[in-house]
Amino acid sequence: MRPTGKRSNTSLARGPILLLLAALLLGAPPVSALDVFTLWRQPGIPLAISEGDWVDYRTQVMAAGRREHGITRLACLDRAAGTDNETWVLEILPLEEHPDGTRTPVPGEGVRLRVDRNLAARQGSLLDAVREARHWQDGQVTVLTRQELREHPLVSASLEDSFLAGDVQEQGPTTRVVQKRELLCRQMVLTAADTSVADLPAGRMIQETLREISVAIHPEVPFLGLVYVAERVRAESRLDPPSGRFSPPAPQVRVEIMELVGFGSGATPTFPAPN
Repeated sequence: MRPTGKRSNTSLARGPILLLLAALLLGAPPVSALDVFTLWRQPGIPLAISEGDWVDYRTQVMAAGRREHGITRLACLDRAAGTDNETWVLEILPLEEHPDGTRTPVPGEGVRLRVDRNLAARQGSLLDAVREARHWQDGQVTVLTRQELREHPLVSASLEDSFLAGDVQEQGPTTRVVQKRELLCRQMVLTAADTSVADLPAGRMIQETLREISVAIHPEVPFLGLVYVAERVRAESRLDPPSGRFSPPAPQVRVEIMELVGFGSGATPTFPAPN
């Protein structure tokens, strides 16, 4: 997801193709997905990472008339799997859900990150904290160094996202049931606004993006205490001055939901340790 709360300016060369490209880019909502660490820098959200902790989230994405579903596991591995005094080893795994309700990792798919423990200080970006990343796809592993991560356009865009709300509203507590256990959760609504500007031959294209995140948290849930998260992103563009020959893109809305379906301790590695 794109950073918020900042004003950016992009100069574009003249020409109708680039004009259309600017409209498409500015009209599109952020592409990075809501994930467990989206709120890691937000004050008031707990941050606790312990060896062996794991969380499973069912996710939904609704955008442009399409709906996508998935289940993802985040696990912090123990010392036997490589965690040490300076770093944590994290696995991020897509899961399969079976008819009996059990969930297992999709074979040969996932990411393993070695993350600096300074992450707990909530400074910089997630990208700064990653020392190494290993990506499995179709059973084949690719090793990315920190520099390669920084140069990877999709990975770096996600890891460098750092949501900080401009407005925080406390809501009344709510009870949610996870693994047949009732959790009395604190609720908040977090809002952040962003304005981006592109210079065009006939003026400027201005995009205003509003991100609103509703969250229910419980202190016993590992990582950020997230029990339920719903994010709504609305991106709307306008021309300054208005043009009779060109119309800005229609407003775009993207809704993402994360719902905790399981958590616990004693996580074991899914992938073999590096040689």
